[in-house]
Amino acid sequence: MRLFALYGVLLLVPSGLAQSLYENPAKYKTPEEGVKKATELDVGRAELIGPRTATAGGFGEFTIRFTVGRAGLATGGGLRIGTQHDLGWDMWGGTRLQHLNPRGVNYVSYRASSGARLKWSWLERGHYFPWQRVNEFLLVGESLAPGDTIEIVFGDRSGGSPGVAIQPMDESEFEQKFFVDAFGEGEFLPLANSPTIAIEAADGKELKVIAPTDWDAGKPGWVNVWVDDGLGNPAASFGGTVRLSSDHSEVSLPAAHKFTQSDEGAHRFEGVVIERPGVYRVRARTDDGWEALSNPFVVHASAPEQRVYWGDLHTHTKYSDGRGTPAEMYDFGKRYAAIDFCSVSDHAFITTDVMWEDIKRTTREMNEPGRYVTFLGYEWSGSTDVGGDHNVYTTGDEMPLLRSYLMYEYSNPRIYHGPTKQAGHVEDLFRALAENFRDENLLVIPHYGGRPGNPEWHNSKLQRQIEVFSDHRRSENWVATYWQKGHRVGVMASTDNHSGNAGYGVRREERDIGEDRQTFSRFSPAERGTALLAVYGEELTRTGVFQGIYHRRTYATTGERIILRFEVNGELMGGEIRASGAPRISVSAVGMTELKAVRIVKNGEIIHSIDPRGDTAALEFVDRTGADEGAYYYADVVQVDGEKAISSPVWVN
Repeated sequence: MRLFALYGVLLLVPSGLAQSLYENPAKYKTPEEGVKKATELDVGRAELIGPRTATAGGFGEFTIRFTVGRAGLATGGGLRIGTQHDLGWDMWGGTRLQHLNPRGVNYVSYRASSGARLKWSWLERGHYFPWQRVNEFLLVGESLAPGDTIEIVFGDRSGGSPGVAIQPMDESEFEQKFFVDAFGEGEFLPLANSPTIAIEAADGKELKVIAPTDWDAGKPGWVNVWVDDGLGNPAASFGGTVRLSSDHSEVSLPAAHKFTQSDEGAHRFEGVVIERPGVYRVRARTDDGWEALSNPFVVHASAPEQRVYWGDLHTHTKYSDGRGTPAEMYDFGKRYAAIDFCSVSDHAFITTDVMWEDIKRTTREMNEPGRYVTFLGYEWSGSTDVGGDHNVYTTGDEMPLLRSYLMYEYSNPRIYHGPTKQAGHVEDLFRALAENFRDENLLVIPHYGGRPGNPEWHNSKLQRQIEVFSDHRRSENWVATYWQKGHRVGVMASTDNHSGNAGYGVRREERDIGEDRQTFSRFSPAERGTALLAVYGEELTRTGVFQGIYHRRTYATTGERIILRFEVNGELMGGEIRASGAPRISVSAVGMTELKAVRIVKNGEIIHSIDPRGDTAALEFVDRTGADEGAYYYADVVQVDGEKAISSPVWVN
């Protein structure tokens, strides 16, 4: 018998089984080695016969042909076709493909050119993660010779099926990842090239209008307008004309813009000038009657020392379990969501060294000080009993990629198996990063996610923030467990986006599909825009934004650009002060719509609340009960539509 520790639990494992658990049964250790072997053996090739595009949220029929290579295809061998994490079980790649009802949705048919019998089954295999939705086609008939083919029709409509249900996210390359076992020995080798389908946005349905929060009177600013297809994707085919308007005569606006194919559904109106200080909004209208109102923004008589910058630091690309490339993720944040800063934070345990190099290069190249700031980051994903999920960020172009042992199995070549010591516990992560901590250049931020961060472990130098809102959920109660333990963490929010849309998360309504399993229905109402981080920063640079985050001058929203300022005795949110008397608290807020409540919270309890009966609020409150040692205060603002904002606390005494 051999003794092992799995996530802190001791296991007695027979030595023979231990060998199979801890040695890689695959004959290739990296995806690159597997591709090289498949190419040398010539196991075959796969191609998409057609069509090559699909519409997000629609249905389609797609034929893929596999041609047997020089190696042949032995009885017992076959194909495995993986699709990545699809954020739902009722879409292509999920459990709903079926072969019993030719009239039903998601009907799949398949045949070998020789007439040899095939067996189809659906698998969910961790050792293919992130290609964990796997359709297997095993050859149970006679062997196939080189040149023979297997044709698979996803959504075969010949019997009346509407086709396969297409994911609601647009994607330039929806890949059908092919693995081939040519010899029937159970070793499925990845092909060098797998078929991809372009998932295009549906027709436009609504306008989105975004403006910076802080402006200087008399100086030109911008307003960004993009077109949503109703599923959270930019409608690149939109060709209408958009005009800006304002209720205020002192607002000078540029001319109308006719969208063209080159706009790809978004246009930034430059040269907006407002002469008089105040709070403003701008309206966008199309010729056929669509209209939308921008977020509120403040025009200042003189330049403020700190401005509010908006960002999304938690996004996932196809390099882990998300959609699109790092460049596509950053591009959406810049051109559509019009956020000021962004980070790609793919799961480290599934990010290869080659992918990490591309993330570093893309993050460096897309950083534009003064226009759009990008931060190098990743997610350290650990089970809650070893610390829970934490995201790591730096101000630099380099930092070590430290992987957890989550889903660590030797049978998955995508998971790192190299000699470099990794971080199996969040304390290991803290210790390793501390060696690289210089001038407040690193942050480690826990979030709820799939594996909630654990407040039992805390590092005051690195862990300066906590994620309260995301696509997953609103997590105020969980955040409070950190504050109750005395951890002085500010609040931030980010989408945890897996759809390729930085700064514009999508949370779909859950519904029960039986067997006690919850899924996300692509037909249900969706909350689009689920989380944003607001930072008071001195300038739009990596240093300027990061310092605002590090020193907790932040507030979190559920996606709406609510303006919020919170101070205690003149100290801005995130600060620490000494106060001998009754603390004086001030809150000002401007909502996207009418405000329902503006609350002052002390040590987790509401001590003062007002109903503003409008979209603006300003209040002063003196806490005459005084502040005990370590007391903390923060503001909680709620709109009538349920959207909200929460400030980082101010800690007193």
